[in-house]
Amino acid sequence: MEDTSLWISLFVPVFMILLGSGIASIWAMDIIKGKFRDQGSFFNWLNDGGDKMWPHILAEYFTAAGLIAGGLALFTVKAWAVTFSLVFLGALSYTSLNSLGWVFAQRDRIGYGIPMMAGLAGAIVSIIILLIMT
Repeated sequence: MEDTSLWISLFVPVFMILLGSGIASIWAMDIIKGKFRDQGSFFNWLNDGGDKMWPHILAEYFTAAGLIAGGLALFTVKAWAVTFSLVFLGALSYTSLNSLGWVFAQRDRIGYGIPMMAGLAGAIVSIIILLIMT
């Protein structure tokens, strides 16, 4: 296996699957632990600023599912894998950068920022790899 195919067939898909699984797991843990339990049904959950959480949570799970599907498609060399993966790596870039605003606004949450920065950096590197090496 040559160098370029190793990046596309191993690094990028593993990154995507790990990040997608991580995003889904973090939200699942928050929900299972009852983070929003006192707020009633799913559609009534609010964040600290009073905004509805359900659109955000659905977008996070959609991004997670797309990352996992894109990673698996790259592993299995599907014709649509690169295009699909680029879309969801873009979604990961957006959600990572957007979520960093929350960390910068509340400095005590810097621990949450480290995975977000890693997600953003990995997404950018993965996008460059896919664009240059395909």
